[in-house]
Amino acid sequence: MKHTAALSILLMLCTGVTQAATALRFTAPPGDASLKEFADKLGNNASEREQMLQAITTAKTEIFEQRYASKGWKNNVAGAYTFFISGVSYVWTGKVPDGAAEDRLFAQMGQTLAPDLAGVSDREKSTLYNTLIASISLPLLLYIDGEQTGNQAQIEQARALAAQYSREILKMEPEQVGRLLPAAPAADPAATAAAVAPATVSGAPVASGAGQLDGHWQCVVSSVRYMPGAGGSSMMMVDSIPSISFDIAGNRYRTSAGGGTLSVVGHELRFSGNDMGNMVAKLEGSTLVFDSVTRCDRR
Repeated sequence: MKHTAALSILLMLCTGVTQAATALRFTAPPGDASLKEFADKLGNNASEREQMLQAITTAKTEIFEQRYASKGWKNNVAGAYTFFISGVSYVWTGKVPDGAAEDRLFAQMGQTLAPDLAGVSDREKSTLYNTLIASISLPLLLYIDGEQTGNQAQIEQARALAAQYSREILKMEPEQVGRLLPAAPAADPAATAAAVAPATVSGAPVASGAGQLDGHWQCVVSSVRYMPGAGGSSMMMVDSIPSISFDIAGNRYRTSAGGGTLSVVGHELRFSGNDMGNMVAKLEGSTLVFDSVTRCDRR
């Protein structure tokens, strides 16, 4: 009898978790035009609207979904909110948000949003999801290109856009948004020491789903380019350009130009030796992220 009661409680808890997760997720409805509708408001003519849609769609795929799908953020309203908040914080401060802080925010957003989204249609969720992603994609594209080219005026334009969308969507000033990213919980000294102690790759604390790190890794760089538009205007496009590649075996790596050793501090991989010496990558899911535009996947 006790076993039956315990099983019933467990099933009830699992059902609650499943219902909460279901409330956040959606299946993209047929004929969903919410992304196009967002882009149409930004272009002055058909050509500009089409180019803007292409830029936003590419950013959605390259910057958001390819990077965060393994975390369960794709087609998830909590994922879109987390991406929006992280993006505003990054554009406003110039500092890449900590991956663990993003994960904590995603969990908190899920708990907060699930009750309100229960019973909401997939079409409504999709519209909200696309609006959040499209809104932050434009400031991100401008900011990344401004950083790459050293164009301070463009960086300020990106910050102005991020501030505008932050006020419209979150009803918050951009400098307040970064505070939404939760700080790490306090840890005892022993746990803190263990988290920062260097370790070889084979003993690294690996993110869920990443598996072993041994194998061949190919990196791509997200590069912004401009396409000529109507009336002398230009539109941003994002390309993924192949970059460095390397092989990992145990605590060693090798490239076509050299190699060396690597160690892990928390979820950071630190490279030493020839070619990639002093480079640092964060392990996010099954992806290594070196900076805001360079990501590497195992091939």
